[in-house]
Amino acid sequence: MLPLAALTGTNSVFANPDWTSLGIVTAMVGAFLIASATLLEHPRRLVARYFGRQSGRLQSVREYVYNRLQVVLGFAFLLFGFGMQLVGHFLSLPPGAEPLNMAWVGVIVTAVVGMLFAGWWWSLWAFRRYVREYFTEHQAHFEQQGNLAREIGELFGVEPSANDTVATYAARVRKAADLPKPTPQSLRFPIHEELEGTEEAF
Repeated sequence: MLPLAALTGTNSVFANPDWTSLGIVTAMVGAFLIASATLLEHPRRLVARYFGRQSGRLQSVREYVYNRLQVVLGFAFLLFGFGMQLVGHFLSLPPGAEPLNMAWVGVIVTAVVGMLFAGWWWSLWAFRRYVREYFTEHQAHFEQQGNLAREIGELFGVEPSANDTVATYAARVRKAADLPKPTPQSLRFPIHEELEGTEEAF
């Protein structure tokens, strides 16, 4: 193994690193890892995969673990890359120059908080939309699937009351989610846990 002095000497290719450029490259790698883990699968497919539980569950778990690893590595590369850019920036400042304007930092933090709140509401709207599209195309018998009816009800803000039966609660869920009633010819929706009676009370 080469000694550290040989790697960082004047004639070495690793001598006098450009921390700003290295930080940009590292941040780009991190952004790619995060994008590949989160953007390559459309939300419609995520919804379909969640409700289509009949096969491939272990494979889905393995994919989830791998995607989570990509996200963790991506954020690590991003933070490390941005840190190197700050180091390069501070090293290039002339003597007596102000390193950072805290007023602009406050503006950025405020903008991020505002975008997070806006993103939360947008994600709820988008998720409800994709769930509505899925159940419009793949009709579900909520009257016979109490657990599924509760999940959809929670998503659309429908709280069960003490006087609710599965049938009455399912009707309220369909109204809130703007879902059509299933036709007699529609296929039974596959789930693992079903309620036998249609009049079982919540």
